[in-house]
Amino acid sequence: MGHWRLSLFGLTVGLVTGIDFSSTLMMGVASQHIQGGVGAAPEDYLYAVSAYAATAVLMNMVLDQIARRITYKRFTIASLVVFIIGSLICAEFASPSGLITGKAIQGLGAGGLFAASRILVQLVSAPTERAPLMLRFAGGAFAMLAITPWLTGIFLDDIGWRAVFLFQAGIALPVLLSVALTYPTRAPRDPHPPVSTLDWPAAIAVALGALVFLHTLQEMRYTRFFSSPEMPLEALVGIGLFAFCGWRLHRHPDPWIDFSRLAGRQYLYGLGFYSLYYLLSSCWSFLLPTLTQSGLGLTFRTTSMLLSTSGTVSTIGAVIITLGMALVFRKRRVIAAGFIVYACAAMLLSYQLMPGAPDYALVPVVLLEGLTPVLLMVQVASMTYLEVPVEDFSHAYQFKNVCKQIASATGTGLASMFMQDGLAAHRTHLVEHVTRFEPSLQMPDALSAAGLARISAEVDRQATLLAGMDMLHGFAAICLIAAVFVLVQKSFR
Repeated sequence: MGHWRLSLFGLTVGLVTGIDFSSTLMMGVASQHIQGGVGAAPEDYLYAVSAYAATAVLMNMVLDQIARRITYKRFTIASLVVFIIGSLICAEFASPSGLITGKAIQGLGAGGLFAASRILVQLVSAPTERAPLMLRFAGGAFAMLAITPWLTGIFLDDIGWRAVFLFQAGIALPVLLSVALTYPTRAPRDPHPPVSTLDWPAAIAVALGALVFLHTLQEMRYTRFFSSPEMPLEALVGIGLFAFCGWRLHRHPDPWIDFSRLAGRQYLYGLGFYSLYYLLSSCWSFLLPTLTQSGLGLTFRTTSMLLSTSGTVSTIGAVIITLGMALVFRKRRVIAAGFIVYACAAMLLSYQLMPGAPDYALVPVVLLEGLTPVLLMVQVASMTYLEVPVEDFSHAYQFKNVCKQIASATGTGLASMFMQDGLAAHRTHLVEHVTRFEPSLQMPDALSAAGLARISAEVDRQATLLAGMDMLHGFAAICLIAAVFVLVQKSFR
């Protein structure tokens, strides 16, 4: 490749990755608008999140085998087409079933894009050539996260909740064209050609296992685990499906993911930190829009601008850290600093959760949060695969993205469940203090329908802020515990 095509290729690979990132992000940012637009209950909405994760897990299991047959370029083009179809289904059918179906198809399209992009960079470049590619890769991926919330906020005012999915479909079209024009058309012959048959039962089993497991997690919001035999049985079914997949892969002569190659301690520690980061990130992506819109009364456009500011900080930081990666020593301390910064962002946000807080008071919060992908995800990525041989990289990255999808869906589910629990508890506590002696009830029209509606809305707003403060304090505590663990362990250096 010439210089310009190389630059465009690296940027396109990053933009392809950003399609998956932004799709997951916007499901958290616009959750209230989407739920209201399709008339989805919280459990229906979480089903849509789980459907995306389950089909994404399936694609991460099969992408290397499919891409080795049809090339990574054709796999990426086909995935983007499927993603566009899923986005249009989400936008067209204003019902919970339409949302779940569309998100499942979106997961089939976008779920494997991150892993496919990163594996392709590894396959087509020599070690000395990866730095310029990774620079453009990081810039494209984080730039997509920066621009998507801002543009979606603009379109949502004119179109409504459908703008979330119409914009996703629209932005995928130029990315698809760039893939067709810039991706390499051929690569050296694969020294490990794919086997003659695909082990579909194993892939389908792990996807169904992820769906059943996440559904069980969601049901714990409404039903106690041992209150009926259904939930323990569902959990056992999920574990059984995972075990069946592991058994099939263990017996397969050329498994899609060879777990025996991934037993390195550094890789497993990195996988754990990856999963924790994506779980925390998805929790944050759910919490920030919920608290700013339902709690502080900010508009969706303002929330989108705050998220775009965070994404811009991440983009600039990713470019700088990639350029100076060789100068970053003692990466464990950088990762620990990232968790501390995340904790500071959570505590600062909880401090700002006061009625009437201006939008500019949240700018320091999003600036701090924007540093966390650079300090955490990028640093973990630079250490996780040091001991993984090149021929095992696709196995390692596929399994990492399986864990990413499950962790992201779990984080969103947990955040939604704890928020619902907190809302119920604080609303009950607040209502107990609303008596006939309340000064606001002494007004002439206090007991009118409009007056009671105002009191109810204020109770809901206060309950949201209090529940959010509780969750942010717990979030910060988890980050601090993770920071201490990073510093004291010696296996991830």
